[in-house]
Amino acid sequence: MIKLLNLVKKPLEECVIARMNIDGNVVLAKNRDRMYAPELEVVHELVNGVEVVYMHDLLTDWSEGMNSNGIGIVNASLMVGFDEKEGDLAKDKAKKGSSGKPSYDGLKIRTALSKPKLSEAIRSVISFKGEDDKDIGVKGMTFVSNARHSFVVEMTSKDLPSIKRIGETELITRTNHGVAYPNTGYTGGIKRDSSVSRQELAYNALKAISSKEEVLDAMSRQHSSDKFMNPYRRDNSYDMATSSQVMMDLTGMRFEFRHDAGESLFKGLVNKLPKGYEPKIEVVINTTTDD
Repeated sequence: MIKLLNLVKKPLEECVIARMNIDGNVVLAKNRDRMYAPELEVVHELVNGVEVVYMHDLLTDWSEGMNSNGIGIVNASLMVGFDEKEGDLAKDKAKKGSSGKPSYDGLKIRTALSKPKLSEAIRSVISFKGEDDKDIGVKGMTFVSNARHSFVVEMTSKDLPSIKRIGETELITRTNHGVAYPNTGYTGGIKRDSSVSRQELAYNALKAISSKEEVLDAMSRQHSSDKFMNPYRRDNSYDMATSSQVMMDLTGMRFEFRHDAGESLFKGLVNKLPKGYEPKIEVVINTTTDD
C-alpha cells in the first residue's frame, strides 16, 4: 500500500492549512514553512488500538496526521514569535546531535489522533496537558475533521478555545493571523500582509480545482513575484521556506506527504504496525526538488 515517488522539478510553498470538500471527499491539506531544515519522518502505527499516520519532525517533535476512523488534524501557528525562535532551538539541538522538543504540541496532536470519536479528539485538542500542566491544549488555528463534520479551533495561551463548525461543502483556509481573535498572530507589517496573501491565494487556487489529486499542486503554485507572499514559499529574505506538504483524504482514507528535498531531510517511513495487520489508511510519500 506504500508508494514512493520522485517528483522532479515540481514546485511545492508557509504554514497554510485548508479544509475542502471535493466531489464528496473531505480533504485536509497543509503547507509547512520553517526557518530551519527539519528532519522528517512519516510514522504508521497503532496508538491505543487506533491506527494512525502522521508526519513527525524529529527536531521539534511536531506531528499532525489522521487515523483509521477518518479523523484528521492540521494546525497553523499563532505563536509567531516562538515559531520563528523555534528555528534557532532546532538548529542548536541538531548540532548537539540530540532530539529537540521545544513544544509539547506534537504529543498533544498524537494523543488527539488516538481518539476513536471526533468529539473526543476535539476535547483532547482543547484540554490535553501532556508533560506541562500549565500548557493546556493545542495553540493556534487547528482544523479537526472527519468525513462528516469539520471544525476550526482557535486557541491561544490567553484566549479560551473558539470552536466553529465548517459547512459540509465549505472551502476554508487559514494562515498565521487570528480570525476569532484578530489581535493574535501577525497583526501588522509585511508578515501580516504575507499571512493574508497566502490565505487568499491558497483559497483561490483551491477553489479552481476539481479533483483531490490537484490539491497539493494547487497549493504549490507561484502567484506573486515576491516569494514571501506565496502559499508555497521558496528562497526569500525572511528565510521562511516551505519544507513539506500533507494532504489527507478523510473519506477515501489516504495520507499523502511531500517533502521538499532542498528544504528538509526525509528520514523515511516508520512502519510500526503489527505483523499481519491490514492497514486501513493508504500512505503515499513524494519527494520534490527545485533543480
